[in-house]
Amino acid sequence: MKGYELPIETVIKRLGYKNSKNLIYYSEFNDSDYNNHISKIVHEIKPYAIYFIDGNPFILFFDKLFDEISFKTISKQVWNAQIPVAMLCDDQTVKIYNGLSLNLSSYFLEMATEIPLDTCSVATEFSYLEITNPIFWKKFSKGFSNNKLNNFLLANITYLTEELKNTYHIGFATKVVLRLIFIRFLIDRGVDLAYENFSSDIEQSKNELMQCLRNKSSIYNLFIYLKSKFNGNLFDLGNEIECPELTQDVFNMLADFLSGTISMNDGQLSLFALYDFNIIPVELISNIYEILLGREVRAKDNAFYTPNYLVEYILDKTTLGFLKKHNKYTILDPACGSGVFLVDSYRRMVEENLNGKMYCDDDNLLKSLLTDNIYGIDINEEAIDVTIFSLYLTVLDYKDPKSLSTFTLPNLKEKNLFVSDFFDEEKLRWLSHINFDFVIGNPPWGNVKTGLHLEYCTKNGYFDKQQNNEICRSFVFRAKDFCKEHTVCCFILHSKLLYNQKKPSKRFRNFLLNKTKIHNIIEMSSVRKLVFENADAPAVIISFSYSEENNLDNIINYTSIKPNIFFKLFNVIVIEKNDIKYVAQNMLMRFDWAWKTIVYGFSTDLTLMMKLKNRFCTISDAIEKQEPPIIMGAGVEYQDGDKQDASHLLNKRLLDSKKGVDHFFVNSNKTTLFSKTKVHRPREKVLFSPPYVLTPTGVNCNNYKLRAAFSDETFICKKTMYIIKGSEEQRPFFMNLVGLLNSSFYSYLNLMLGTSIGIEREQRFMGEVLEFPYIFSEDIANKTEYIQSEKKKDDFLCLSDLDSEIENLDNLVLQEFGLKDNKFIDYAIKIQIPELTNIDIESIYRKVSAEELVDYSECFKKQFTAIYKHAEKHIAIKLYQNVLNRFSIFELAVLNGKSDTTIDLVESIDDDKVLLSRFCVFSHNDKFHQIRDVIHFSDNSFFIIKPNFYKCWHPAIAELDLSDVMEQIMESGGDE
Repeated sequence: MKGYELPIETVIKRLGYKNSKNLIYYSEFNDSDYNNHISKIVHEIKPYAIYFIDGNPFILFFDKLFDEISFKTISKQVWNAQIPVAMLCDDQTVKIYNGLSLNLSSYFLEMATEIPLDTCSVATEFSYLEITNPIFWKKFSKGFSNNKLNNFLLANITYLTEELKNTYHIGFATKVVLRLIFIRFLIDRGVDLAYENFSSDIEQSKNELMQCLRNKSSIYNLFIYLKSKFNGNLFDLGNEIECPELTQDVFNMLADFLSGTISMNDGQLSLFALYDFNIIPVELISNIYEILLGREVRAKDNAFYTPNYLVEYILDKTTLGFLKKHNKYTILDPACGSGVFLVDSYRRMVEENLNGKMYCDDDNLLKSLLTDNIYGIDINEEAIDVTIFSLYLTVLDYKDPKSLSTFTLPNLKEKNLFVSDFFDEEKLRWLSHINFDFVIGNPPWGNVKTGLHLEYCTKNGYFDKQQNNEICRSFVFRAKDFCKEHTVCCFILHSKLLYNQKKPSKRFRNFLLNKTKIHNIIEMSSVRKLVFENADAPAVIISFSYSEENNLDNIINYTSIKPNIFFKLFNVIVIEKNDIKYVAQNMLMRFDWAWKTIVYGFSTDLTLMMKLKNRFCTISDAIEKQEPPIIMGAGVEYQDGDKQDASHLLNKRLLDSKKGVDHFFVNSNKTTLFSKTKVHRPREKVLFSPPYVLTPTGVNCNNYKLRAAFSDETFICKKTMYIIKGSEEQRPFFMNLVGLLNSSFYSYLNLMLGTSIGIEREQRFMGEVLEFPYIFSEDIANKTEYIQSEKKKDDFLCLSDLDSEIENLDNLVLQEFGLKDNKFIDYAIKIQIPELTNIDIESIYRKVSAEELVDYSECFKKQFTAIYKHAEKHIAIKLYQNVLNRFSIFELAVLNGKSDTTIDLVESIDDDKVLLSRFCVFSHNDKFHQIRDVIHFSDNSFFIIKPNFYKCWHPAIAELDLSDVMEQIMESGGDE
């Protein structure tokens, strides 16, 4: 007789999760496999099963539906833990909830969807295969972006802190807020404070805190008691208690806010009563630094808070190997802010020494790991206060609530954590004697004209590498003073440092290449709008060691992170195999332009750039050879500076910089009359005498194409328009140039060489464009002339399909350069650029067709047929187009006997468990976020498994996969 199966078990099987190694049942959950925080969450919520992604809970399965009160409790716990998905079911229905979003009326999780139990399958929404599909998540992206806990928590703390500062003029507002969160943390953990009516009963202690808050004397007596009980710096009161601004209104407001009965600026009630600080990670609370400092201080210091997922990723890449070997490390964060690098480093050291235990009984170990290894500096005292607060919470996280009666916290201020300018050499001199293993941080960016950093650069011979007073450069130089031979530095820097073409930036890059051994570079410019909250900031993470050796022989592990919906919604950093490259420092030293090419290009793109630069002249070269001489330059400049006479331009038509020029078209209706008599740079009148080519600064943000057009009308243009002016007999040259500038080939060059494209603002720098390869073709000139003439016509008079004509021109340009069939240019234009611009994403992630899989196979067929054509062997290729509606598989076998190479399309294998297991389908799905090795070898065959998206099976990727296969075969000795 078949035993009874719980409905949730049926759901787990039918949705496909049963096949995953990432599914863990609560009954089998092992604390030692996970960090302390995750273990705490799992034991607090007690789900039936958990599905993990990258070691973090992603889906919780519950074996029943709950009554209203119980579901409200579960909702609160899941929301505080920020676990994306919760599945609940009975014997009829599966209810799937968005764990990131709480309904603020009912305090229930928002429902994502509801599915009848009998319809569940691997093709159902939220199945094991669907949750790794970017197209699936696009449907739910809005719901999973709203009402996140961190948004509410930061908004609540912003309101509370700013009310105290701005309405009640409390100068120590930040400390007050931190103390209240600290107390709530202790209460939510069930710590008995052994004071007045506080106890281990959480609700009773919350009520007692509310009572204390209503009275100045009561709450400050509690602060004094906690100082005596726990020591540390958080409850250092100074002369606060005498502050006349601490009126009864202040304490009434604080009590109302923490009880959730006060409305904020947006009319929303405070949610403090809903927060569970036993579940909310300390690192998230640390990130309130961005809010607590306030916008004015952040603007002054040019500091952005570092999100915790990025901290985790950086520490994994930088410190993990050292920690596993030595159990601890000494770290300095020279711009520690909220202390996220220090908090996470301390947490890792503690857990490495606890060997899977939840709590630490050795108080000396807890304290010494902190005081002997954790060091931080920040110029802002409030930042140091937040760091101290965060570290204290982390220390207490590893103490059993029942064992805190005699535990005291160490003093950290001016012992481990310093309020100081990092460039104050005298104050910090003794720190340089500490043997730091790592110097890690996110230094402030931007133009900082004050402070000691410029003086430091001048004094130490770095000033020629400084540009625009960029303080993050100075941090790189100053870090050397704290480095020993083995010290590894890792900084988050503004990525434009690697691409800016001015001489100081080039000297800075040469300094890095010559004086340091660069271990890792993680380029994040393409996800710049997602990394830092409220800041469109292109970032690069550089890990390096100062070294006196020949560093140019070093190979850099280079990772270029690309846009991905999992990153956007869940902060899951997805690394695809081809995002990782190995780059020689001497190559970057020889070819400075290659810094940009490696962001989006492959080795084949680097090779192509070198060939183009060697084979073809540049636009600039071609212009120099023109007779009569061509005049070129930007339009009039209005900005600051001495004003010069511009009366010779009065009442001329001024062309709109943004709307006046498009591809192959000048809109003469988009003009006004030039009315200024004086401007900073009026330019010579002859520059504005046609004929000329006009090209604006802004590129087409849909495809990165430059905009350019020929005109024989007279206009005045602003600085954002570049003018290349000649004479009528040079019209073919101009038409040819317009064709090149507007071409998809030049958009490819823009991606590979344009230092702003895909990095910061999507704009062209004409100095770079003029160095692009040039070729003259009458066919290009004639085709461009035709397109321009058709563009001038009204739509109803235009007889041509201009999109088709422009596509023909694109192909013609590639043909003239000998690149018509270049797979990598095609990949950049059809895959990379649309992915970056978020245009036509569906075409990138559409299912690959059988014909496209055959195209993918061609390079393998050619290579292996050539290898075995003289042997008594032949090649057989099998293509599995649609495995479980999620994957495609390419399999190549070397078989005995002479025969022609065969390519067979295999029908569905979805029911063949043996084949699914052989092809590692389920383990591949588990590791979707870290797609490193998609090639698997056996005795006489190999197979490649990837998602069945067109982008994964493009012919350019086939070339890269073939190269990988051949490399692995050679490394194994070339045996079959």
